[in-house]
Amino acid sequence: MADTLKATPSGRSRSRASVRETNSDDEREQQFDLLTAALLGAAVGAVVTLIFRTGPSGRRPISPILSATGKGAKWAALAGLEGARWAGEQGSPGARWVADRGRDGARWAGKQSARGYHAARERGEELVEALPVEDIADSVREYVDGAREAINDVVRAEMTDLRKAVRRQRKRIGI
Repeated sequence: MADTLKATPSGRSRSRASVRETNSDDEREQQFDLLTAALLGAAVGAVVTLIFRTGPSGRRPISPILSATGKGAKWAALAGLEGARWAGEQGSPGARWVADRGRDGARWAGKQSARGYHAARERGEELVEALPVEDIADSVREYVDGAREAINDVVRAEMTDLRKAVRRQRKRIGI
């Protein structure tokens, strides 16, 4: 039997020059991608359906997996609790050591602050002697006198206003 198809077209071609020839490889690849995605979606859907369906015993096939996951979480929680206890036991001596060092540091700081207090008291006497105490007292006395005069003026003005108001009220009611 001989091939009846010709390798090259004979005669006039029916395709037009304005119509571009489509790239059949790209189109074929897109079709294969679409077919692959559809098959994967169907397979995943079937697996999910089979996993979550109710079996003949009334249980779901995923139940043993979920119970094993729960047991694993319980074991992990217990191990974490034991780890926390161990860390607490190991941290306790360290905390005692730090407390002892802190106590020693507080004693040292107390001694140093006492030394600082005594030094400041000794040097403070020199500073107090150098301060112009009389000038400071005079300026404070001036401020207090000024404030006293201002308060007296305000009280005097309020008293005169109050007396005038009382006289007006007496005249109004006829006393």
